[in-house]
Amino acid sequence: MTAAYAEDNAARSPGPKQSKSPVMNDPDPFMCFEAASPTAIEVPVLEVFDGDGFRTKIALRQLTGNPNDPAEVDAIRFGFIDAPELEQRGGREARDFLTALIGGRNVWIDILLKMDTGKSVDRYGRVVVVPYLGDRYLFSNRSLYLTRNIEIEMLLNGWAWVLERYGPDEIYFEALEVAQRNKRGIWAWEDNVRPWIFKDRKCNDRRSKKSKTVEKCPAEGCVGSLVKRNGKFGVFYGCSNYPNCTYSRSI
Repeated sequence: MTAAYAEDNAARSPGPKQSKSPVMNDPDPFMCFEAASPTAIEVPVLEVFDGDGFRTKIALRQLTGNPNDPAEVDAIRFGFIDAPELEQRGGREARDFLTALIGGRNVWIDILLKMDTGKSVDRYGRVVVVPYLGDRYLFSNRSLYLTRNIEIEMLLNGWAWVLERYGPDEIYFEALEVAQRNKRGIWAWEDNVRPWIFKDRKCNDRRSKKSKTVEKCPAEGCVGSLVKRNGKFGVFYGCSNYPNCTYSRSI
């Protein structure tokens, strides 16, 4: 698999002239030309919902032949990068950048197998892929159809982290380093929080709040908690372990 990307401003190297890509409306986008695999399929981008995913329609089981896969899916997740969550600083900007890049277009996707599930979908039912955008470019008055790796372009432009645990190609780390060194995208800010750490903190906060609001049943030997119940004389606190535990008290 071969790839090339521009580290510095395009003015240093004029590069190809593009025919119809909406991303060219953005100032100085940094591109990565890379060939999709022969098994890649073309799908429409119906909606970009964040910086590393979009909605489409795929008859997945028919495509993969994997009986563990669902028959149809409508959500795509990128396989080797993680963009900021929408609630994070830079999250909406990452989504907007990806929308300008692929929104309303067709893209090519290489579907990946999730080793932890044995399926082509993650635990949220999203297909895991490497996405490519195809377009025609002019090189010395010759028209060539080329594809670009969208994951690497998100990294190059500073809108994502590399998911190291999945073992992506070295070019992913090179693209990330280029963006960090040139302070592109989120790297213009200090103290960025990795999305998976941000999600872990949110989850822990929810658990902490839930544990504080649940009062354990004071009855000896009971493992239940107090819940509101309606009775003959109005609302009261009763044990969640009823009828094994009949503890109750007024509110």
